[in-house]
Amino acid sequence: MRVLVIDDSPEFRGRVVQYLAAAMPDAELTLWDPAAQGRPAVGFDWRRYDALLLDDTPGPDADGLEWLTEFRADGPVPPTLVLSDTGGEDMAVKAVKAGAADYLKKPDLTPIRLAMAIKEAMIESVSISREMLGLTQSLKVGEIGQPAAADQAGVAGYRVLRKIGEGGMSRVFLAERESDGLQLVLKMLDTRLARDPQSQARFVREYTIIQRIQNEHVVMIFDQGIAADSPWLAMEYFPGGDLHERIQKGISSMGALKILVQMAEALDAVHTAGVVHRDLKPQNIMFRANHRLAILDFGLARELDATTTLTQKGMVMATPLYMSPEQCLGHPHDERGDLYSTGVILYEMLTGKLPYEGDNASALAYQHVHGPIPRLPKRLAGYQPILDRLLAKRPDGRFQSARELFNFIAH
Repeated sequence: MRVLVIDDSPEFRGRVVQYLAAAMPDAELTLWDPAAQGRPAVGFDWRRYDALLLDDTPGPDADGLEWLTEFRADGPVPPTLVLSDTGGEDMAVKAVKAGAADYLKKPDLTPIRLAMAIKEAMIESVSISREMLGLTQSLKVGEIGQPAAADQAGVAGYRVLRKIGEGGMSRVFLAERESDGLQLVLKMLDTRLARDPQSQARFVREYTIIQRIQNEHVVMIFDQGIAADSPWLAMEYFPGGDLHERIQKGISSMGALKILVQMAEALDAVHTAGVVHRDLKPQNIMFRANHRLAILDFGLARELDATTTLTQKGMVMATPLYMSPEQCLGHPHDERGDLYSTGVILYEMLTGKLPYEGDNASALAYQHVHGPIPRLPKRLAGYQPILDRLLAKRPDGRFQSARELFNFIAH
């Protein structure tokens, strides 16, 4: 592993040498003194390095984030960690906007923390093509799940490995495609609902909606059919688990911001395709082996130009914890409702708890409609402007599109 360190402090450069010698002894370090060498020139060969450690102030009048922006404009730059002596959450937001993979405070660094940050940044920079995804996926040892016999799903051409979930509308199995051994997920409409024309239509429509979007941040569907009078979908398997699991383990504020960026990209693709998800929640946000996220479960999605709907007006089917005020009131719900749900998820990622709580669905709905927008702790104040716009009670007060949210973060 080849690491370039750009920092004007000889003391800090020496500390990096010591830290990586202890935690990453095989790393090859190149120390760059901007006081003596200036800024890397246009055309600098960044391909020689696997990671870049960049001081946020590499000189008395120098701005490391401006440098990074200019480096990236000139061509591909290795995964970059911005380091600062005194910066806070505002600096973290700016670092992500400049294209940094992560932001670290120098006083908080330890050999292990620095090494892990470098490795994580490198892992996230590796993209796995959609065509090859899944060919490299293997069942995790000790995965929780119940063994399942083939007749539990009964889908020709697939060998069921285990049952991995069951909800109010469907059963989910981890399976293997017999033709090539690809591991995937079989989602089957619950037999109790299979005879209900409306439930069946909603389940089948999910396949059509997802196929139309075709974006890296949306689950891939491989096949569909009907077995024993019950519709089924063969979809992508996610070895990285869901966002709910990550929130329970704890997510750094920088990690939350990076996930928010991917969510904005995903929703931009969904909404551009003329679809509103209507049931965004951490359990519907999954991660691939390369840490890239994808949205799934479009069972309650609605097409923006649809003249009919498969849910009655005012009928509550989505998860009340993440519903927008207009959804709680049974009013029309457009793409800005998805952005409200995104705001709830952002707050949960940052704090580990939900912005509103209640003993029942009605109490939760009241909070979404009338409760004040929660204030973040002082250390997270840099995220409050984003949260305020996502959780605005009226749709007109929110970001008007996922692309506007993405541009607000990225520029």
